[in-house]
Amino acid sequence: MRGEPSDSAASGAGINGETPALAVDRAIGELRRGRAIAVADAAGGLIVAAIETTGSRLLTRLLGASPATSLFLTAERARAGGIATDVAGPVALRLGQPVGIDTLKALAGIAAGGATPPTAVRRVSGDEAALVLAAFGLAKAARLIPALVGCRADALADSTLLTVSLDAILEHAAGATTGIQLVSEARVPLAGAESSRVALFRDEFGGGEHVAVVIGEPDLAGSVPVRLHSACLTGDLLGSLRCDCGEQLRTAVEQIAGMGGGILLYLDQEGRSIGLANKLRAYAIQDTGVDTFDADHRLGFSSDERSYDLAAAMLQQMGVTRVRLLTNNPAKIDALREHGIDVVDRLPLQTPPNVHNAAYLRSKRERAGHLGD
Repeated sequence: MRGEPSDSAASGAGINGETPALAVDRAIGELRRGRAIAVADAAGGLIVAAIETTGSRLLTRLLGASPATSLFLTAERARAGGIATDVAGPVALRLGQPVGIDTLKALAGIAAGGATPPTAVRRVSGDEAALVLAAFGLAKAARLIPALVGCRADALADSTLLTVSLDAILEHAAGATTGIQLVSEARVPLAGAESSRVALFRDEFGGGEHVAVVIGEPDLAGSVPVRLHSACLTGDLLGSLRCDCGEQLRTAVEQIAGMGGGILLYLDQEGRSIGLANKLRAYAIQDTGVDTFDADHRLGFSSDERSYDLAAAMLQQMGVTRVRLLTNNPAKIDALREHGIDVVDRLPLQTPPNVHNAAYLRSKRERAGHLGD
């Protein structure tokens, strides 16, 4: 018996939801698996693959598809690698044949040894820049280095390519804060804060899992002591001395408990949101005498890839709109205020330096404006 049209049929969406959202999620997966994707616009778009996961056979196919096949790099990588100076946006390096994947990885900053940049280096602008920046965003969401090899989409017709529209990528990014959902929670006594609950929030768009640790019995309608803590496996779990993250985490728990209660948000933003693999790469670069920010630039990232929109959304879902923020980072204060959280006070969070992290802490003060009091 034929019934009424389903909601999905009426809206044009499939069983799994709107096609654009699915395309973005699947595009991220394709890049992680070493496959090329097409990022489409009204003029046709680009076919791109992530340098980090591209194999030799795929590279050969892309080079054979168009004489204009290029390596796309971020402005940060171009400047740090001496490839192009005085650039504010992405650059394209025209690739000649033959060129090996190891050469491209060296140009992208993720392989040992030097590589001479091709002489044909150009700034990417206009519609092409929008496509490249969107594709960089997909690579970063996949926790890959933002370096791509690609060509115009009209250079190659291939039914195996997953196509995602530029509009879908932009829409997906704009809806990120609406996709945070409370999944589960339980009582978890902590050392120094036995009256604590842990609530897990899942990010529908980015796939991350973020934790809210509710310490004591805070008055959620008042000014709640809050700490935003980005995940750091090496510091928080392994006790690394290269950073102050583990000490800050434990100190924050103790301080919040001492104030009678509050919330610690443990955010899935390892390495200022470049991911653990890239953080370890950055550590190796730092061992050559480069500071934490310049090391990230050499890998193509900005000084800080984090966003605190999800943190604000978590607080709002918990009914918290006014906070006393435990931080030395003024950027966190500005970010929460921009997303509707009233930061009524800043509470300093100080830990003693050691011989391994003194330079790192100095860089945060001098280059990122972290406060020392």
